[in-house]
Amino acid sequence: MTKQQNLFFTSSKKAFTLIEVLISVSILVLIFTFLYSQFNLAQKSTNKTTSIEKSTSKRVKIIELLYTDFISSKNLVATSGKNFDKFIEAFDTQNSLYEIKTPYVKYIVIEAEENKKLIRIEGKRKDIGLLNANTEFYIDEVLEGVTYFKVLITNKQIEFFIQAEDMKDIYFKINRIVTK
Repeated sequence: MTKQQNLFFTSSKKAFTLIEVLISVSILVLIFTFLYSQFNLAQKSTNKTTSIEKSTSKRVKIIELLYTDFISSKNLVATSGKNFDKFIEAFDTQNSLYEIKTPYVKYIVIEAEENKKLIRIEGKRKDIGLLNANTEFYIDEVLEGVTYFKVLITNKQIEFFIQAEDMKDIYFKINRIVTK
């Protein structure tokens, strides 16, 4: 070995000791654990906010649909049950989801697979529904998991009470447009 090579092997280079490496790895683990918990918390918060937004959006859509169906309606009759107006007889409205010129709309609470659903039926004739196979009609599920549905109808106002699983209660009142 030459003198120069000997200096290379015997030089006093500083290196990390095993304890220093273990301490730095421990610190990194603590930092990553903290960051992961913060990321997990942010993800849970985002999921909660998204579910609240979806629920609110759903409520707004239901209220808008009921409002536009009932605001100009005539001859409304609700048939009462214990916690439900089993159906609201078909009534004429100006609101059509299927571009029918003078649609008739009917709301019914049905029980399907231990779950009550509020459905909306729209058609061209007053006798729309499953009992009359000669009429063309469209069915839309408005709300699933209905626990309470009542509509109070007077000459001047219509009040709606709707409760459903996984959604805030809906209560609103509209003044009817009376045409002569």
